[in-house]
Amino acid sequence: MTTTLPREALPDRLRGIALLGIVVVNAAFIGISADGFTQDSVDGAANLVTALLVIALAEGKFYLLFSFLFGYSAAFILRDNSKPNRRRYLRRLFALLLFGLAHAIFFFVGDILITYSILGLLLLGISRSSDRVLRRWTIAAISVSVLLILAVTSLAAAFPEESSGLGELNSALATGSFDEATLARLEALPVVFLVLFFIQGPMAFAAFTLGLRASRIRLLANPETNTKLWRRLALWGWGIGLPLQAVAAGLQVSAITSGIQLSPTGAAGLALGFITAPILTAGYIGSLALLIARKPNFLSVMAPAGRMSLTVYIGESALLTLIFAGYGLGYFGQWGALPVVLTSIASWAVLSIFAWLWMKRFTQGPLERVLALITGKKQPA
Repeated sequence: MTTTLPREALPDRLRGIALLGIVVVNAAFIGISADGFTQDSVDGAANLVTALLVIALAEGKFYLLFSFLFGYSAAFILRDNSKPNRRRYLRRLFALLLFGLAHAIFFFVGDILITYSILGLLLLGISRSSDRVLRRWTIAAISVSVLLILAVTSLAAAFPEESSGLGELNSALATGSFDEATLARLEALPVVFLVLFFIQGPMAFAAFTLGLRASRIRLLANPETNTKLWRRLALWGWGIGLPLQAVAAGLQVSAITSGIQLSPTGAAGLALGFITAPILTAGYIGSLALLIARKPNFLSVMAPAGRMSLTVYIGESALLTLIFAGYGLGYFGQWGALPVVLTSIASWAVLSIFAWLWMKRFTQGPLERVLALITGKKQPA
């Protein structure tokens, strides 16, 4: 007999926060350039500081938080290793692949769901491994990640003047029709996916394995029982992770202001930022868990968005695309970093309010309901 465990509050709140961090990072790629922040977009003190804060506090951190939560929630499906649940998990991965492809082609080419659907297969293969074996997988994934990040950024630094090859996508997003922008995203997707997979994939898988191990002891179920761990994570994150991220952001923004985003300086900043991002991510988890342990209702308003994170994640891109793309309001490439980031925060706020209202009446978000139908999960009463 399978025991149904009560839904944990902390993961939903963490997802709600992660959705803000993710859209803040993605906004530059949707509203400014397919390459992110540009020299013109950081002109002026306000825009420059905005780019610094986004890179230092958000870039490379919140997809890891989502990855950790992906592994954490996957364990609930795979807990008993039954064939029905394994089939359900595989159907879930297939559904995420479909959602990811649709997201990448119609809204944002830098989608992460495609990577999740692929790495999720590997997670299934090791889901019954011991904690000791999972620890080895974590170390191996981090090691591979460091090597790949250094290889990709070194290659970029060796040819800093080379074009990213996304010029046609930029043109299509700025002035093209919906069909032209869609085709441009489709053409750019293979290259963008490979680059993101090499830079983000192995580290995301390491977060998967950590989440899987954490779920076995229900680490997030009762935050008040692990305050020593949360303090340690917070100290490491803010004391070590934040200074390293500040240096990485400074290097990257310096390269952006010079007009060559992936100069040796920019590539070094990118490598440092992604390699040390897990430290600050751990700090975020520790800090938020510690606050919720002390004040149980803290950030409870984030829970509805966290429960329908798939809807909000894709919805954020859809809203920003309508604002910036040429077939929408047409502001692509015309605004600086500050207004673009503020717009992304507004999109998150609007969708969070929508989630709060929706979950008052329904038990699942719109896309979550579709996901449940594909995976064969019955809707709760």
